Amino acid sequence: MEKNSIFKYSIIGFFVISIIGTLLHFTFDFFGGNLALAPFSSVNESVWEHVKIAVMPVFFWTIFEFCEIMYRPRNLWTSLLTKILTIMFIIISFYYLYTYIIGTHILVLDIIIFYFAIFIAQILGFKVATAKDVDKNREEIYKYITIFLFLIFVLFTFIPPRFELFKDKTTDTYGVFELK
Repeated sequence: MEKNSIFKYSIIGFFVISIIGTLLHFTFDFFGGNLALAPFSSVNESVWEHVKIAVMPVFFWTIFEFCEIMYRPRNLWTSLLTKILTIMFIIISFYYLYTYIIGTHILVLDIIIFYFAIFIAQILGFKVATAKDVDKNREEIYKYITIFLFLIFVLFTFIPPRFELFKDKTTDTYGVFELK
């Protein structure tokens, strides 16, 4: 597949990921707290859960993009890990930076950061996916790191660490079971 087509799918991916991520903010509550949806949906209003609803669609879109669309780069895992780490970095750092500066969070700014993180991740993922230099050993390592991160997102939904990042400030609880 040529570079222009890959770029087109990266842009389409931005919209798909953004729409699904937005819907995932509401699915857990909408379906009555269904635990089968918990690993993929936002289960509370913590920063971590907002990162999760951006990252989970990236996992699935990237696998779809690279398998179904018949584009199978040799650096799939490097591209996917780049996207995940970009989203994590942007959402977490921008949120804490601006709330530190102004002393509170602003919903509109949170939403802008969410979409901005996905957009930048898709651009960087495209750059990595179309890079000519691919290290097979690095790709293998990144595959396991990516799978590990996926499992961490699922695990921390149910058993979150007691850090500020995982705390729902509206209820002062952590995780799907609203642990104190």
